[in-house]
Amino acid sequence: MSLGVAIVGSGIFAREEHLPAVQAAKDFTLKAIYSRSLKSAQNLAGENSSINLYSEDSGSGKTYDDLLAREDIQAVIIALPIPIQPEFVRKALSAGKHVLSEKPISQDIAAAQELIKWYESNIDTSKVFWGVAENYRYMKQYVYAAEQIRKLGRVRNFRVNMHTKVQPDSKYY
Repeated sequence: MSLGVAIVGSGIFAREEHLPAVQAAKDFTLKAIYSRSLKSAQNLAGENSSINLYSEDSGSGKTYDDLLAREDIQAVIIALPIPIQPEFVRKALSAGKHVLSEKPISQDIAAAQELIKWYESNIDTSKVFWGVAENYRYMKQYVYAAEQIRKLGRVRNFRVNMHTKVQPDSKYY
């Protein structure tokens, strides 16, 4: 059985990573795209006319809430600007949709912690999944570090600071 998926957002990562991944996955069917403007949703959909488009400027029946009301969409991938992302995550989870959201969860720690606490307190986490698209957990060096730390036994305190530099010519700069 294929899982109906909607992509929320139409930026670089939605276009270059999420869209190709959903299209390549045999267990996913891309049902809809939501973006702030119809034009950006159309740009992401490209030639695929079978994808329903939703946006703030599409008029009645094509809002984010309308997308979330669809029974044939079980999951949403949310790749929006971080300051507005938590509101979209909360709405999708409240609608019973599985959510994969981009990192970071929020623009500050307090708001991220509040959203996590809300999720754990208000959503049946055995039925509705929320994951954050953090790629570090799959990188070999971090997997190795986690294995080594497990060998130590119970860790009472751990702190790591990591800094990376984004080059000015990077598309993410």
